[in-house]
Amino acid sequence: MSQIEVILADDHVLFRQGLARLLDLEPDIVVMAQASTGREVLERLKVQLPDLVIMDITMPDMDGVEATAQVTALYPQVKVLVLSAHEDRDALFAAIDAGAAGYLIKDTEPEELARAIRVVAAGGSIVSPSMTTQLLQGVREMGYDPAETERRRLSLSDRELEILRQLSTPKSPAQIGRELFISTKTVQNHISNIYRKLDVNSRTEAVIRAMDLGLTTRS
Repeated sequence: MSQIEVILADDHVLFRQGLARLLDLEPDIVVMAQASTGREVLERLKVQLPDLVIMDITMPDMDGVEATAQVTALYPQVKVLVLSAHEDRDALFAAIDAGAAGYLIKDTEPEELARAIRVVAAGGSIVSPSMTTQLLQGVREMGYDPAETERRRLSLSDRELEILRQLSTPKSPAQIGRELFISTKTVQNHISNIYRKLDVNSRTEAVIRAMDLGLTTRS
């Protein structure tokens, strides 16, 4: 049985040590280190890399959100599971935005925490059932723009998207360049990049593909 190596980060010593004792009862989970601040987590990661960090949100010196952002940026192979007393949407979305793969409330049952550790360590994601309603409400309030989603997926820049929309008109590259105050050569370079990103070979194909993806209409 492969073991999951974990670092615990929480500034409440009794809670952290009690959690460590509980996790030590799991045959496949090993608590390799403990930390009381986000900055201490980063210092420990310079010495040893775990599979997962269990991260509290409210800690001195560097809070869990900032620490999560730095861990996921510097050590993308290390997963972060937030274990927090904050049962509010702002904390949840801040943790997710920072790169956390999971968010649990501290009253989670020990067996559920162990299961969540295994899920996150295996590359999955998990959120406390009590937070799922807030997660869904937040997603709805943010709105969903299919065109923006596709644009990000394709890595189209603002200028490329602007030129892509111009391709649906009879304008030549020279005319597009004059309107945008850029050279014809620059327009042609952008068009080549657009073709590559859309996986097409012609202006007509690019326009059809853009229409299918909803990229030709300004929001």
